Order: sequence, then C-alpha cells, then structure tokens
Amino acid sequence: MIKRAQNFLKQSANPSGQILLLVMVALGVILFTVLFIVSGAQVYFQNSQYSYQAESATAVAEAGVDKAIASLNKTGGLYNGEIETSLGSGSYSVTIANKDAGSKIVSVTGYVPNKANAKSKKTITVQTTNGVGVAFNYGLQIGEGGLCMGNGSVLNGSIYSNGNVTGGNLTTINGDIYIAGGAQPSADQQSDCAGVNCQDYIFGKSVSAESRLDVAQSFKPSLAGNLNKISLKLKKIGNPPNPTVRIMADNSGKPDKNNVLASGVLSASLVSTSQFSFVDVTFSSTPALSANTSYWIMIDTGALDSLNYWYWSNDLAGGYTQGLPKWSSNWRAQNPAWTAISGDLGFKTYMGGVVTSLSLTSGSKVTGSVHANTISGSMTINKDAYYQILGSSVTIKGVKYPNSADPAPGTFPVSDANVADWKDQAAIAGVTTGNISGGNGCILTLGPRKIVGNISLGNGCSVTVKTPLWVTGNISGGNVTKFILDSSFGSHSGQIIVDGRTTLGNGSDLKGSGLPGSYLMLFSTFDSTLSGEAGSCNEGSESGQVAVDAGNSAVSGILYAPKGIVNLSNGASFKEITAWLISLGNNGVLNYDSGLASTNFSAGPSGSFSLIKGTYQIK
Repeated sequence: MIKRAQNFLKQSANPSGQILLLVMVALGVILFTVLFIVSGAQVYFQNSQYSYQAESATAVAEAGVDKAIASLNKTGGLYNGEIETSLGSGSYSVTIANKDAGSKIVSVTGYVPNKANAKSKKTITVQTTNGVGVAFNYGLQIGEGGLCMGNGSVLNGSIYSNGNVTGGNLTTINGDIYIAGGAQPSADQQSDCAGVNCQDYIFGKSVSAESRLDVAQSFKPSLAGNLNKISLKLKKIGNPPNPTVRIMADNSGKPDKNNVLASGVLSASLVSTSQFSFVDVTFSSTPALSANTSYWIMIDTGALDSLNYWYWSNDLAGGYTQGLPKWSSNWRAQNPAWTAISGDLGFKTYMGGVVTSLSLTSGSKVTGSVHANTISGSMTINKDAYYQILGSSVTIKGVKYPNSADPAPGTFPVSDANVADWKDQAAIAGVTTGNISGGNGCILTLGPRKIVGNISLGNGCSVTVKTPLWVTGNISGGNVTKFILDSSFGSHSGQIIVDGRTTLGNGSDLKGSGLPGSYLMLFSTFDSTLSGEAGSCNEGSESGQVAVDAGNSAVSGILYAPKGIVNLSNGASFKEITAWLISLGNNGVLNYDSGLASTNFSAGPSGSFSLIKGTYQIK
C-alpha cells in the first residue's frame, strides 16, 4: 500500500504528465465551446430563416390585401378572389365574403415559397366598406330657393339655408339659423376642357420625380365683391384624406404664402373615382376680391401617397386666358418653388352680392342664435343675433352683433358624382323597362336596378328596397305606403334615385333596415329651377314644379332634392330634408335625428372600397 502511494507521488511529480493532463482538459473545453457555438449558430440560423420566411409571408399577404382592395375598386365589387398568385419569393390566395350589403370580408393567405410546399404562411383578414359617408348636420339644409314655414310650424333642429327663410304666425325654430349671403346665379370665372384637350393632371403623389404636394390655379375676377364659393373639377384614386383649399393673393406670379385670404375643406367623399365632376368648396368666410386682380386657388394635399391621390381636369388647349396653373413640393417653404403646368385646371368661381333675410311673423320665436344679413318681421330670438339690418319688431334676448359678415354658403352633403356612381351601380345590377304598379295592400321587392318607367302604388303598400334603386320616371304612392330598406344592409343606408316627380300619400314612410344608423333616402334629381315661375313661397306649392310632395306623413328617412321643391303638408313630421326650396305647411313638425350627422351610404361601382379601421387581424 505504501509502495503504491510512493509510485503515485513519483508520477505526479513528473512535469510532462501534468502538462498532458492540462492539454487534454483544455482541448475538451475548447471542443465543448466550439460545439456549443456551432449548435447555437445553427439554432440562430434556423430561427432567422423562420423569421425571414414569416416576415416574407406577411409581406406577401399584405400585398395581396392591397391587390384585393384595388381589384374590388376596379370591378365595382365584382372581384371574387384568387386561388393562388405568385408574387416575389412567395404566393398568395384571396377569399372574399359579403358581411352585409355595404361591407366585405377579405382574407388573404401568403405562402413561402408556395401553397403546395409552404414553409411559412400568414393569413390576414380585414373588413372593407364601399360606403360614402354623408354628414347631415342640419334638420333642414336649403339651397337658394329658401324655406317657407306655415303658421304654427315647428322645426326641432338647426337650419342652414342659402336662400331666404320666411314663416307665418307662431312659427317656432328650436335651434340656430344660418342664412348665407346669396351667390350670383352663374360663374364669374371658369375653365373647362372638351374632347382630346382633356388631360388628367395627377397630384398628391410623386410623378416622374416631381413631388406634387400642392397645386394651384390663378384667376382674375371680372367684378369686385366677395367670393361666395368655388367648384373644382376633380377625380380621385383610392381614399385620400380631405385636403385644404386656400384662396391666396398673388406674389410675382405665384401664390403668396403670407397672404391667405380664406381656407376651406374639400370633402373627399363628394369626389368620384371613375369620372370627373365639379365639386363645390366653401370657406369659413367669404373673402373680398378686387376686379381684374390675380388670385390663386390652391389645394394642399398634406402628404404624398402613391395609393391615394387626386386628378384635376386639365385643359391642354389653355382656353382660360386670365390665369395659369402651377405646382409646388411645399408651399410653406421659406422660399417655395412653383413650377408651371401646361394647360388650365378646371374650376369655377362664384361671386356674392345677393341680399338674403329671415322674416317670421307675429308670435314666432327662435330658441337659438340667428346669422343673417337681414332680420325682419315680428319674432323673439332667445340668443344672439348677427346681422347687417335689424327690423324694429324683432326682440333679441342675447347679444346683438350688427355689421356682421354674411355666413358663407353651405355645401350640400351629396355631390353629382355620388349620384352618378349610384346610377351606374343600379344600371349594372339590371335594367327593367316598363311601368310598375301595385294595388291597395301590395307587397313588392324592388332593386337593385334601373327602372325605365313609372312606379304607381295603392294605399297600404309595403315595398322592400334593395339599393341603389334608380327610377327614371315618377313615383306615386298611396296613403300609408312604406318603403323599407332590406335587412341585409345592416347599419348601412340606401337610396332611391328618382328623375321624375314623387308623390307620397298621407302617413307614408321611408324606413331603414331596422338597425341604428340605417336610413333610406329618397333622392330626387327633378329640377324645379328650370321654371321661371318657381322660387317663392306661394309658387312653391304649384304641383307641376314640385319635385317631392310628401303629404301629411311622418317620414323617418331622408328627403333630398338639391334642385327641387319639397312640399310638406299640414302636420307632417320628418327627420331630415335637403332641397333647393322647402315648403312646410301649417302646424308641420320636423325633428332632426342626431344620428344623421354620420350616415354611411352604399357607393356606386366606382365608389372606393376602403379598410375599416380596427378590423386588421393576422394569424
């Protein structure tokens, strides 16, 4: 035992044996470290590869979503998806499902490298809507024809009128009244194009390395006065945000950034994606312009966007000789550069100068404030009054503001472009030629389609409407006739477009789908202004010139006649009316529904499908 211990000690004392042992230990540590690093690198590589493939699949799926929305817009909603489409390092498939009449569910799956041998896949689901948001902010919104209220009539809501407001004895308006200064009937300055001279001028995006953020057109008024409103001939791609429109003075042949005379907002919802149309823009105040002096109309898009941008109709012939167009990449720059554009951009300018007034007779009252050039008659205004002329029999309980500027004219919440889109969609859905009739108690389902003819209904009929429904002739309904939007429209609203005259019997109604926020709108394109006789309260009831005769009804929908006369009988009750001239009979009542401030209507085939915020899901 002792001898073994001695031998061990001799071996341990041998330096070469110790070195060998240390080398073996070091090699073991190095080998372990190398294996650990190699193993970690392999795991890292695999994770990186997986992450790269997952990100690639997500990118492919998002590109597929963009393609799907663009295809829905291009086909007017007829796009049904794709089985598999190759894109870059992967492929995607698309499925489309209808949520309701105005919304679709889009599901896109991205694959890497392809669907059959997918190493990674991601599915994105979004909801889209092709709705046109329409804000009815007033119980009555009235054009230049004005408003005529009979004795004892009541309006529960505010009024915005571009024409005179008159009322009989004991008239009550529970809200504010705005009566804009009247505009001249025809444009003072205008530019438009025809045929081959019409070109699309793109802005709001980068075009050929030009950052076309801001675009302007100059003009010279032929007479001095206030600029009442302007109209711009536009089209859009996608869903650009509302741009700001400014009226600016001239500084050496370009817009003067330090001299902005007025600004307003262009409502993008009024602009079509398929066709050019003139869209009105009004301003918070009407700027005073001098005759034969250069001014600029400038649109500021705010940001460049390759998917959502604008077209401005451009006359290559340069037919407008009193101005020219230019573009800039930043009108707010210290020394902004403005580059000339060949041609003239489409616009119209309307000067003011027509005196408008509020006139209510004995015992009448307004519970809110009044803004009008002239306030006359015999009434009590519970709040403030803004005016230039005040009658001696008008009692103001609030503060008087004499010498106030006239309110700027209001812009109607639906444009000609919106109506053209709705008509296009109705015609695409189908065309029926011939009159449609129903006897007492009839039950019908109509639309979506274009009906070339008249609709005549007896008493007590119930008509389910799938919109848009376009009737080229007249609609005549008996008493207690109901037009009801189909339940498939959910919270969306719908419209009946009528080119002829509409007569609704007593107790008739326009009803939404049944869900909150859903309304049915009767939109009349009948033009009462073509008659030289139309335009006063007494003449407004002439049946030959009335666009909509609503009888003694309690309508829960919307009546809209931008160029027509709407005649309401005694005791009628309504939610919202927009018309060129409105005649409200004795003891008529109009109750404004606050939900109308945000109403989503189904757009036409050129109406843009857009992503509904908050619906993006990925898995």
